[in-house]
Amino acid sequence: MPCLVSSLTVRRYLTLFAGVLECLCFAGTIFGWASLVFVLKTKGYFSSHCTNTTGVNSTQVLDCSGQDEQFSLVFTIAGFIFNFLILPNGFLFDHFGTTVARLFGM
Repeated sequence: MPCLVSSLTVRRYLTLFAGVLECLCFAGTIFGWASLVFVLKTKGYFSSHCTNTTGVNSTQVLDCSGQDEQFSLVFTIAGFIFNFLILPNGFLFDHFGTTVARLFGM
């Protein structure tokens, strides 16, 4: 009986460690989106959607509202897919267990 209790304790800690590792590796895209957009803008993603416009006093201004719209669209689609896949992942979790649900989630 003591061996069973220690086995369950080790398994509980391994499950906790795996869950924290999954959150660190895969949840950053959704939760760290504002920082990721800043990096993607400096790298030039969707920069083809930026246009030169004439501002006040006939100065040239770079309008990147199209770039911002593209980043918003990417975030919206990623958020929708994340929430939509919770239902099949819950079905897999109920019928096949934690390992299969985690592998499908990754």
